Amino acid sequence: MKRGMPLALVLAVVLVNLACMPGLLMDGDPNAWRAEASSILLHGGLEVPRRLMFGDLGQWFAQHVHTGAWYSKFGVMNALMSLPPMWLQYVSGGADWALSTRPWLLLYNLWNVALSALLAVLLYRAAAAYTPRLALRALFVLAVMYCTFLWFYQRAQNSEIYQVIFFTALFLCLRECRRTQAFRWALAVWLFALALVLTRVVYGLLLPLMAPLLLYALCAGREWPEIRRMTPKLAAALALPPVLIVALLAWINHVKFGAPWLTGYHQWEPLRHLPTGNWAEGLYGFLLAPRFSIFLYFPPLAFALLGLRRFARAYPFDTVAVFACLATFLLFLAKLPSWAGEWTYGPRYLLFVLPLASLPALAFAESLIEKRTAWPARALAGVAFAALGYSAYLQIQVNRLPYYTYYYARAAADISPRAVAYFENHVGVISGDLLRHRDDLEQLPYWEDLKRRGAAEDVAKHKTQVHELIRRGNWFWR
Repeated sequence: MKRGMPLALVLAVVLVNLACMPGLLMDGDPNAWRAEASSILLHGGLEVPRRLMFGDLGQWFAQHVHTGAWYSKFGVMNALMSLPPMWLQYVSGGADWALSTRPWLLLYNLWNVALSALLAVLLYRAAAAYTPRLALRALFVLAVMYCTFLWFYQRAQNSEIYQVIFFTALFLCLRECRRTQAFRWALAVWLFALALVLTRVVYGLLLPLMAPLLLYALCAGREWPEIRRMTPKLAAALALPPVLIVALLAWINHVKFGAPWLTGYHQWEPLRHLPTGNWAEGLYGFLLAPRFSIFLYFPPLAFALLGLRRFARAYPFDTVAVFACLATFLLFLAKLPSWAGEWTYGPRYLLFVLPLASLPALAFAESLIEKRTAWPARALAGVAFAALGYSAYLQIQVNRLPYYTYYYARAAADISPRAVAYFENHVGVISGDLLRHRDDLEQLPYWEDLKRRGAAEDVAKHKTQVHELIRRGNWFWR
């Protein structure tokens, strides 16, 4: 049974994700690193041919300050993670990365299904450390993967899915390092930190966080004389890897952009990527705003808060490790003018840590099971299942429509202040509203205001836009 549950879980994830594969390739950022992956395959280098360029200077591609060559502004790991489906496309005779016909889309979809199955295994392994109940472990994994906006990023060909995988693997290695106090696990932690840094440069914040955590993991419980004898090895294990990570990133930056300190974000609206924003605005957005609240988009996190005290008492090291990362990135990202990560669905910049930050929900569930005969526990369990069920319903509605439906529909109705307010405060339910009123759009809450303020052609344009989005949908098998 212990082996059967994870196998059944992985099979369920594969079947669900195969059935729900998207019918569209995501535009924007993924196009840039697919272009870089194509260059790696066809030319053995990172320079992107000018024929594949799109967007403004620095928006997706940055120009080398000395040679004038063009490179993807994004971390090279994004291109490397695009190589498996790209290579299969290449050996199948489709050298052009831009082909979006059905066979090539299928390759990317299958790659994402495989990544989702791997993530399910990692999350199950993480949950297994905190509950002996096999069903509860599986329920946690399913809640995280299908009752949150993570489902959207399992389907979209973006980088969030492997960011979550890398960070989850990093955490599991950190736990093993604390349990075994073996230096090989410390090396594994740094390797996954490297993968994250090469995905997005902001993950450099992990380097100063991991060093003290690894120091404690390797030294806790040891006698002082033993620690003194380990000092050279400790110094090498804690100082050398981050130095090498920074050096490698600097070399890649020099190759791609012309200087070690240029990250790719220096040519297009560079101030948007520096911590010069309004802290209060960013924190409010991440915590409370309807469009980006981590609690609304990731309901297990809300229930994790109810179990956090019990969880922290039982697993203090794990709690500090996860929530130190969450707090650091929350505070830093909230200071960025671009904290929302537009165009996007949900607070994607924090998605990497939210599954692990939800682990205390297992302690909350254990407390409910222990008190299952009492009506308050039953009521709380009912609330939890209702919240998760409703969130899963919302994810289905969003996944039914093209990736950027929110932005296209909002742009077509921006002449109406009531429509703008509606779109600002009802992100999760908008897709459901559009689908429910597809034959009577006049029932949408902002329609009367739109008719009153806009010309007839504006109203007709919005109706046509919405109908086209619904007609296209985003299901592969349709």
